[in-house]
Amino acid sequence: MKPTIPLNTLQRWMQSVIEHPGTNDEAWHSEQAVQQLPFDTAYGAVLPSSTLTPVERIAIYRRMFFLRMTESMAIDYPAVKRFFGEEEFDRIVTEEYVQKYPSRSYTLNHLGRHFPEFFRESSIAEKEFLADLATLELSITNNLEAEEKPLITQQQIASVRADQWGSVRLIPIAALELLELNHNACEFLDAVNEETEVPTPVRKRTYVVVYRNSFRSYWEALSAQQFVLLSSLVSGKQFGDAIVRLAEQFPGTEEQLQNDLFYWFNEWIAKGLFSDLTVT
Repeated sequence: MKPTIPLNTLQRWMQSVIEHPGTNDEAWHSEQAVQQLPFDTAYGAVLPSSTLTPVERIAIYRRMFFLRMTESMAIDYPAVKRFFGEEEFDRIVTEEYVQKYPSRSYTLNHLGRHFPEFFRESSIAEKEFLADLATLELSITNNLEAEEKPLITQQQIASVRADQWGSVRLIPIAALELLELNHNACEFLDAVNEETEVPTPVRKRTYVVVYRNSFRSYWEALSAQQFVLLSSLVSGKQFGDAIVRLAEQFPGTEEQLQNDLFYWFNEWIAKGLFSDLTVT
């Protein structure tokens, strides 16, 4: 008569075997698995089918476990996958990343949230570029979960008197994030998205805004001056103070500053970067 194995012991054993990144034989004989059940006991507890051995039956779950992980990560990080190629990307995810940052949730939605950190801590040659690229792609993924709110209207803007604009505070949409990157990650992601030849990774100070409009995410590079102004507005500074801060480092004439302000503000309103305004 076979010994009765407690269900929780069998479940912990199966989890350790399924999550092991090595071969099937390595997984069944791993320290974590054997701590739960010796090999012979485990082998006897898993019944064979008419065509599969116990090891082969568990192997199906092992393949599906890692396949779902690599598929999930590839959806969130298509540009990182393009950088490595499918085979190496899958290997890094299963053999390195999830071993260091295993999933702690019943869903895979947040599996990749430590990918930028993983690259910063790695010994991969282009780790700094990859950390920037993963930061950008993670921002786009997180952007999809932010609350969708009504956008500021032209009527609200028109209701502000000219002498009030200095004290206006613009309320950004929830689905907006500003990034400062040190490499050409935005250009690389654009090339992947447009299915064109990707550029060679290089150091390049880049400013990016990631936002969503009508449940679709967008990202685009900003000039240094655009970033200064938009970051001031997003942080809650009054419109007048934000302009003063920009003017202190604007390289052009006052007329150029006024023209750029008019164009940028209207462009950002049209793209739906703000949900409301207040006059203080």
